[in-house]
Amino acid sequence: MFRPSKTVLSFGAGALAVLALTLAAPKAAHAIAATLVQVTNTAANPVITQGRDNEARNYYYAQGSCNQITFGFCNVTFPSPPAGKREIITHVSILNLLPSGDAITSIDIRYQNGTIINFLPLLLNPGTATTLNYTTDQAIFAKFDPGEVPQVLTFVQGNLNFQMVATISGYMIDIP
Repeated sequence: MFRPSKTVLSFGAGALAVLALTLAAPKAAHAIAATLVQVTNTAANPVITQGRDNEARNYYYAQGSCNQITFGFCNVTFPSPPAGKREIITHVSILNLLPSGDAITSIDIRYQNGTIINFLPLLLNPGTATTLNYTTDQAIFAKFDPGEVPQVLTFVQGNLNFQMVATISGYMIDIP
């Protein structure tokens, strides 16, 4: 004849008692379990959370340069945002180094080879006897979805070789 050990009987009796308590008095069983849980995050002490689209969590920065001229302009093309993300550009900085005797006609940020988003102001800074330094440091608000490519262009009057360094910054968010 099979005879269960004391350990098996003890576990069986405990399980049977818990089952009986849960069926007979569910509120009592929940009250006992609730005393074991301590909530420390109250209205006075909330949980610290940060949204997935928070600007600080998803900072974006890119820099590019152009040191040639083709038909009176120079452009910097930046990467398209990855799938599922939207790029929000909040700042553009540009440095253009032009030979003396040339002049900038306009600077803009746009969708690559397409719609202009913003014309950007420029400031002439002291340069050298042979070089003019034009800068742009502008807060903007522009969005690019996957497949849309940010591009910064500088147009000049002449066809002299010049250099441009462009920086864009902002943040990425998930596309709903």
